[in-house]
Amino acid sequence: MGVGSSIGTVLLAFPLALFFRKPAFGKTSLGSLIKIPLFIPALVAAFLILNLISYHGLINEILILLHIIKSPMRMLNDPQGIGVIVIQMWKNLPFVLLILSAALAGIREDVIDAARNLGAGRLALLKDVYIPLAMPGILVSMILMFIKAFGDFPITSVAGPTYPPSLALRMHITATLYQEWNQAAVTGVLIIITALFVVAGYSRLAGVITKE
Repeated sequence: MGVGSSIGTVLLAFPLALFFRKPAFGKTSLGSLIKIPLFIPALVAAFLILNLISYHGLINEILILLHIIKSPMRMLNDPQGIGVIVIQMWKNLPFVLLILSAALAGIREDVIDAARNLGAGRLALLKDVYIPLAMPGILVSMILMFIKAFGDFPITSVAGPTYPPSLALRMHITATLYQEWNQAAVTGVLIIITALFVVAGYSRLAGVITKE
């Protein structure tokens, strides 16, 4: 869920960051809509999305009405954690978009113009200019997003898989339900160690990219 949330949010936010890079029609309205999750607590956001992706929620009812599916799909408390990933992407999209927009804003226009003069099309600009130059921002947003999603408790407790539970939920259950505080502490340490390993991997990858 942590990896899926980080990758999915970046894939969704990067095209939006490119769109917001230049003046465009509807930019202000779309930006205001995207910023809404910033003002909604994570637990409230989880319950809002819960009404959309529940077994008889709005999405399932619309898909049945359009005859796309015959019976409701289970998108909530699914074993793969798809519901959690969707909520995490929506909740953290403004945060990731802010980082990627700052990274893309640092790309000079004369670099883009030079690439176009050399015959680079849109795909080449994206693959050879925008993504490489914005890679530090992409890595930062992915690592921060992973840490937030990996140790999240409110969203996974509402929409996460019933089994196996997330590490944060397992730590809560172990401590409060079984009163095994030592095991809960070990789980917390595992979360911290995993986050440290991911940060170390990011630092190593960022160093390689900077040298290149």
